[in-house]
Amino acid sequence: MTSSYDAIVVGSGPAGSTAAWQLARAGADVAVLEKAALPRYKTCGGGIIGRALQALPLDVRHVLEQDCHAAQLNLFPAGLSFTTHRPTPIVSMTMRDQFDFALLSAAQTAGATVHQRCTVEDISHCGDGVTVVTNVGTMKAQFVIAADGALSTVARKMGMADGRVLIPALEYEAILPPDQLDKFHGVARFDFGVLSHGYAWAFPKNKHLSVGVLSTVQRGRDLKHTMVRYLERLGCGSATQVQRHGFVIPIRPRTGPFVEKRVLLVGDAAGLADPVTGEGISFAIRSGLMAAQSLIDGRFEEEAVRHIYTRSLAERILPELQRGGQLAKLLYDFPRLRSWAFSWQGQRLCEAVTDVMAGTRQYRDLTFRPRTMLRLLAPPKLKHLAYEPARHRDGQAE
Repeated sequence: MTSSYDAIVVGSGPAGSTAAWQLARAGADVAVLEKAALPRYKTCGGGIIGRALQALPLDVRHVLEQDCHAAQLNLFPAGLSFTTHRPTPIVSMTMRDQFDFALLSAAQTAGATVHQRCTVEDISHCGDGVTVVTNVGTMKAQFVIAADGALSTVARKMGMADGRVLIPALEYEAILPPDQLDKFHGVARFDFGVLSHGYAWAFPKNKHLSVGVLSTVQRGRDLKHTMVRYLERLGCGSATQVQRHGFVIPIRPRTGPFVEKRVLLVGDAAGLADPVTGEGISFAIRSGLMAAQSLIDGRFEEEAVRHIYTRSLAERILPELQRGGQLAKLLYDFPRLRSWAFSWQGQRLCEAVTDVMAGTRQYRDLTFRPRTMLRLLAPPKLKHLAYEPARHRDGQAE
């Protein structure tokens, strides 16, 4: 039996669920295909930054376990430490099975049909629609939104150009004695220098600590060994139970196009993760909503939808990822420059990045041109040189 919809969304993460919610609210007949049984575990640090909550048009406070109004950044072995504070949460902690299920439930309440334990086996473009073959039957739709993560089956089956950089990450859910867990309460911790290219994090939950490491070098890093050393550094050697999970994060967008043959790529499937932190939820939400709105505004006409979604990404997300990539190079590719920069202006840099995470600024509000970086990083006694504009022979400043 073949089912037909206006749109099929593959994947029930933040990108897929918000897209389905948006479409269902507009009156579209939309189905969500999820290969797992729901609610399903999702490997993730579970930190929802302020930027993501601002982008989300739904109330999910009931699934947030702990708000962190402080963020701590440590640089090893330089011995540098910086803490930022905000009146509103910088990061709110959750478990992704509960967070994602809350978004999917909202989509279902709005009218979306949900098919769980539904695996995509094949997909093809057929004139004015798309045919999706699954383990529970064949479905057809005018458009498909691929929200099926970094290893997107839909994108692979459609032969869509990639060009992303997928980096490895490892996450442990560590059960600690209450007195040890209390030491991490209310602070999102980020540690650089634990490994040469990457960083580690520690996120406090109600009953455990989410600890992770990621490497921006795709191969050759022993993340398990790094994690053991990091847990010892955190003083978590007495963890009574540890669950271990590995995953990959796309830190560079696809080469495009992001729309092809009535298939729209969103979230990790499109490679829309923050190149500085690896955080993908905020751009997943934004791209999911943008994809849905492009279908609505384009009246499900192929060329109109393609134009609207492509333009939206080009104007609102891709420049931000490009600018963030410039900062990521400083943090990961030049460790000596990073240590020097943070030794002079560490607090200022941390405040700026915290503003980006909190959603009050964007990476493109920050400039990383050589002259600007000199101004930012110059020691106080040299600042008059850094700020001195170059002049032409006629006396006019450049």
